[in-house]
Amino acid sequence: MNSDETQDVITRPQIGVKLIRDKEITSKLFDKNMEPIIIVLREGPLTIKELVEKYNQLAEDPKSEITTKSEMTIYRYVKELDKIDLVKEVGKRIKTGQSAAETLYGRTAKIFWNLTDKEDYWKSEDSKKTLNALRDILGLYQENSTISAEDLGNLLNKTYKTSSDTLGAFFEENNDAIYKIISGFTFKEVDNIFDILGTLILLMKSKDFSKELEKCGC
Repeated sequence: MNSDETQDVITRPQIGVKLIRDKEITSKLFDKNMEPIIIVLREGPLTIKELVEKYNQLAEDPKSEITTKSEMTIYRYVKELDKIDLVKEVGKRIKTGQSAAETLYGRTAKIFWNLTDKEDYWKSEDSKKTLNALRDILGLYQENSTISAEDLGNLLNKTYKTSSDTLGAFFEENNDAIYKIISGFTFKEVDNIFDILGTLILLMKSKDFSKELEKCGC
């Protein structure tokens, strides 16, 4: 090997899917300044200098909402993402003939799946006002409907749990393939894709909800 050869030594591998259930983490995931770091790291672990270069390349796009950032700012962003377990130190880049090594940073998961405020929402106190409104509107749509807000909540909770459980298992089994498909999307776009997938799964599993639908008069 010549003196210019380098080797990346990875000591912290990625997991397949990380479920996000915390509002603070979601806000960082969708933050216009921090999201590009997580997106750039889709291609693999990078040093801070590489992150700065790729981040600022994105910022130079006329359609971009971000501006170029200094190395100090990017490092601060990385440390904030480290605190909430989205980005971590994953290894070292070793250069032949040198004792010092550069730190490599990477995503903690291939797929981040946002479930904040979604799980069990229809069983929460916050949902009651919405459920009552849905019940009243459905009553207008379907005359003589005897639907109750409680039955409607049970139906919606079961449908969401079924779709999220099914998607979770599917993502774990196919995270590499899914990761490649969604690699060009923002996290808000990915969130929308996953929500639509959940709806399509429910349509394919409609027979599983026959009892709940009957209770709701649907």
